[in-house]
Amino acid sequence: MFTIYIFCLLVGGGFLALSVFGDFLDGMDIDVDVDAELDAGGAADVAKLLSLRTIVYALFGFGATGAILHWFTGPAVTAAIAGVTGLASGVFIGAAFRYIRRSGAGTALGERSMAGLTGEVTMEIAPDGAGTVKVSRGERRYSVRARLDSTCPDDLPLRAGQSVVVVRMTDGIADVAPVDMKLLEE
Repeated sequence: MFTIYIFCLLVGGGFLALSVFGDFLDGMDIDVDVDAELDAGGAADVAKLLSLRTIVYALFGFGATGAILHWFTGPAVTAAIAGVTGLASGVFIGAAFRYIRRSGAGTALGERSMAGLTGEVTMEIAPDGAGTVKVSRGERRYSVRARLDSTCPDDLPLRAGQSVVVVRMTDGIADVAPVDMKLLEE
């Protein structure tokens, strides 16, 4: 049983470490926020409990508790406490993240704070399509989907490497305009 605890601890802890330290590893974007979706009526509530994030936290809680208690209690007591702790931690964290996502805490300010920042086009933005830009805020760089702002001429594509300014954010997509050097000089 100890082997199972260690396995769960390593798998759950490994995914958690990657999600925490993923920001420090340039170009590595790891998110354990994938929810299963079912079309069945009551089964949808059960599916919310089985998100990847919930499973990862449950594995970590089960493995950590089981590995620690393995040395102090009997196998049946250890398995019971580890199981309850793992499920409780997974459900609690899953519910907390669902609440944050549902309430929009942090997203509105995050999107509003992007307006006015300058960035660089990383994937061409055609007049009738979307591309991507890299925007810096403090020491962090964000890759954001972007489209031309309505004030830009219709025939103006923005090429990779071109400097832009974020006019506004709408539903996670930046409306951008090219940085006009003449305006900056004035």
